[in-house]
Amino acid sequence: MQPQFKDMTVGEREAWTEDVIRNYAYGAAAVGLVPLPFIELVALTGLQLKLIHSLSIFYAVPFLEERSKKIIVSLAGASAPIGLTRAVCSVLKIVPMVGLLAGFVVMPALAGASTYAIGKIFVRHFESGGTFLNFDIIKAKGYYEEQVKKGREVIAELKKQNN
Repeated sequence: MQPQFKDMTVGEREAWTEDVIRNYAYGAAAVGLVPLPFIELVALTGLQLKLIHSLSIFYAVPFLEERSKKIIVSLAGASAPIGLTRAVCSVLKIVPMVGLLAGFVVMPALAGASTYAIGKIFVRHFESGGTFLNFDIIKAKGYYEEQVKKGREVIAELKKQNN
């Protein structure tokens, strides 16, 4: 059973949510290695939904799956370079050798970074008392891009630890 935020100090909540977000980001990086085009995008979305669901349970916010899917798609689309890169890397996996190499180099980092960013956005939103119904994509867009950069650092740190 996962803890609820009401029973924890701010520091404990930060540590718990950071750990959960990092674990999902690492899982997303692994999903990015799936060699089948578009399959990894479906799996990535499922993983990100599970992250949001875990955070909504923690913060006692009723989970709305369809709304969560729309938020994920909107955030990825709000950052055109990220949205395009994910799609292009997925399609590139079709191309022998070069495409697979590009997909395996870029997609894991991007998948992990975007998952990290989504987790951070929802923690910030839920910490402020937000719900799925009052989630503002426009307000979240800048923070998303900022957190994607931080997520790339987190995934790069993981790669260094594994080398």
